[in-house]
Amino acid sequence: MRAINLWPVLTGSTLILSGGLVHAAPAPPCETGSLTNAFALSAETRHEEGPGLLPADRAYLRAGTNRFSFLIPAGWKLETWSDGRAAVVTRDYGCRISFGLARPPLPEGVELNPDACAQWMLAEYPQATIVKQFPAMAESQRGLAYEIQLSGTSTANRGEIAFIPSRPAILEFSLICSPDHFENARRQLHTLMLTFRASDRRGELRISPLSDKL
Repeated sequence: MRAINLWPVLTGSTLILSGGLVHAAPAPPCETGSLTNAFALSAETRHEEGPGLLPADRAYLRAGTNRFSFLIPAGWKLETWSDGRAAVVTRDYGCRISFGLARPPLPEGVELNPDACAQWMLAEYPQATIVKQFPAMAESQRGLAYEIQLSGTSTANRGEIAFIPSRPAILEFSLICSPDHFENARRQLHTLMLTFRASDRRGELRISPLSDKL
């Protein structure tokens, strides 16, 4: 998708955004299974730059009235998939990080169940073997992540799948990559999750541009 330069100059430390997004052209179906289209995402890329800021491409997503954003890793591009998810992929498609609204939100006070998360992950990736389980976080919400090994392909790919509870849904972040590039791709996944933002109940999305003073 071509980057859309909407902000040649940005001022202030926080942006509060509202309004609609442009629908991205649909991409080919994901090779690793599909999620429900009930939470299908529209997406666009915006290029951000200006005095005191580091140039960056940021993804802006929408599912119904819910809005999300995260930084796109340098050299990666944003796509939407026909299963309702959005993804960032390397130019050669050797690594891909997908994001989707995987399940309805948990009732208030209920935490993620590790066994249920593992079942969701294995239903989506039946060829996966769980290597380890560990905590994950995005948007100040604690969740669960699984490192997996994928069999049944010419190269035994590796992956990391994270489930994060949120107000609109249980979010899923999924990385699938060749073993040679996995550690670098995992750092990109963690940066994406660190910069992930979701709109509040009023639909406002608060973004902090990247300062060149950091």
